[in-house]
Amino acid sequence: MTQSSMQALLLDAERWKQGDPDEASATAMGELIAKGDEAALRACFEPPLEFGTAGLRGVVGPGPAQMNEAVVRRVTRALTEVVAEQSAGLPLAFMVVGFDGRLDSRRFAEQAVGVVAAAGFPVAYFDQPTPTPVVAFAGLRLKASASVVVTASHNPPEYNGYKVYGAEGIQIVPPYDLEVSRRFEQTGPANQIAVEGNAFSRPLRHGRRLGEETLAAYVEAVVSGRVPKASAAAIRIAYSPLHGVGASCFERVFRRAGYGDLHIEPSQRDIDGHFPTVSFPNPEEPATLARALALAERISADLMIVNDPDADRMGVALPDHRGIFRILSGNEIGIILTDYLLAHAPEPQRAVVIASLVSTPMTALVARHYGAHFEQALTGFKWLWTAMRILEAERGLKFALCWEEALGYSTHRAVRDKDGIAAGLCFADWVSECKTKRIVPLDRLAELYRRHGAWGSAPCSLTRSGPDGLAEIQGMLGRLRDRPPCSVLERKVIGLTDYSRGAEVRPVYRGAAPMIILDVEGDARIVVRPSGTEPKLKVYADVREAVGASEDPFVAYERARTMAGLLAEALASSLS
Repeated sequence: MTQSSMQALLLDAERWKQGDPDEASATAMGELIAKGDEAALRACFEPPLEFGTAGLRGVVGPGPAQMNEAVVRRVTRALTEVVAEQSAGLPLAFMVVGFDGRLDSRRFAEQAVGVVAAAGFPVAYFDQPTPTPVVAFAGLRLKASASVVVTASHNPPEYNGYKVYGAEGIQIVPPYDLEVSRRFEQTGPANQIAVEGNAFSRPLRHGRRLGEETLAAYVEAVVSGRVPKASAAAIRIAYSPLHGVGASCFERVFRRAGYGDLHIEPSQRDIDGHFPTVSFPNPEEPATLARALALAERISADLMIVNDPDADRMGVALPDHRGIFRILSGNEIGIILTDYLLAHAPEPQRAVVIASLVSTPMTALVARHYGAHFEQALTGFKWLWTAMRILEAERGLKFALCWEEALGYSTHRAVRDKDGIAAGLCFADWVSECKTKRIVPLDRLAELYRRHGAWGSAPCSLTRSGPDGLAEIQGMLGRLRDRPPCSVLERKVIGLTDYSRGAEVRPVYRGAAPMIILDVEGDARIVVRPSGTEPKLKVYADVREAVGASEDPFVAYERARTMAGLLAEALASSLS
């Protein structure tokens, strides 16, 4: 860095410090300025946070590239301005605010409520940690103009984030998020933004606390959203919320649905933003499930369910004939739910299942078996539910399921986002149905592989953190776009779709995106895209293997998964 650019960085840092309303954050920035720590200062400013797959998300710290009170104040002010313009001439708009159990979530949410209140909007808010699906439910139920959840979902403890839903209860998409972003960039120093202080500890003129009534309504909505004639068999369930906000609500939903034999891992039940028993609170990571699996084995459970810390994702494991638990992939859970919900759809020919483009191609085959409609959308539930609303309105199709392979499932209409609690109930009902029919649940999955072929999937990630990480990720994607391989592991590449081009001829929910899909001979494909929540380039491969007449379908599945892993790693290696 040249002396002039370092000087400019120091000036930016000083301006930020002067406008930071949080004394501790301002002090931290001042210490970096005093040290002249170039790398640390750049990490505070480059690149600034912007709306990704699920809103803003970053490490907690000073500066516009990290999560802090100043960022929360500025983005909330920008959001209120956009809501005010969109609500002009309509009845008075109002907003909903909630937060998860992370270390800084409560104070960030209180800042958001204070800014909304100072802007003159009525605001309904949760003043206790609440599952993200419950906040999304509240916004839709109360017909809020916008809803905010302070959450970083499954990210490590040093992260936090800011998620926004629009008036339809769906996460905001362009041009809405672009306009909020534009206003966010133009908003002045955070300490000059009007804010009602101590919003959670004193009455607000137009404030309303949300609590028991909303939670009870959510529980009823989830239970009433089950498939026709669903019932709870006598199954034993092991559960963990991973130190997040799910335990109380999960327990209420399951007991209301008739599941009394529910066991919660005690060491992970209480909310703790440090996540002391896991290194990474993501249920996609097998090591994160260790304690829940141990509980399931100890009590001989029929089903293990784990929610991530804000309870919008769900991981599961099932015992085989010997009682040995098998962790299901996100794709396997999605296939099971697709089959179960379509099998019980009143009109399967009018039902629609929507999955992300990176989810297994097997979904299309299952949907076709029932004569149902299948659609693909860009990654993120903002796109899945945007697609669902368009298909419902324009083609008269009926919601069955939205899902993506990263353990996200939307199984009922009352929440237009992924809901790990409701998905858990739906999955438990499927296990109950299997038990009632005296079918081992894993045998039912094996039947699906025998019918449609065993599709195995494997991810591979290239992490590039730091100020230059985004540029490195974009560079790798650019090289793939400009010089695609003719083959991967001697399998010919027979097609390429670059989602950064041709958006004008695709539906809005499959619009422009930094994603490339390679079709590979032998019923295989590879998807490459940047993560929307972490500094990673993600590579996914999917391979189909035929199941022999006398072959165990899970042997074919492992063969497919192994080949998928080799394909993903080979392509990732060529890009790094």
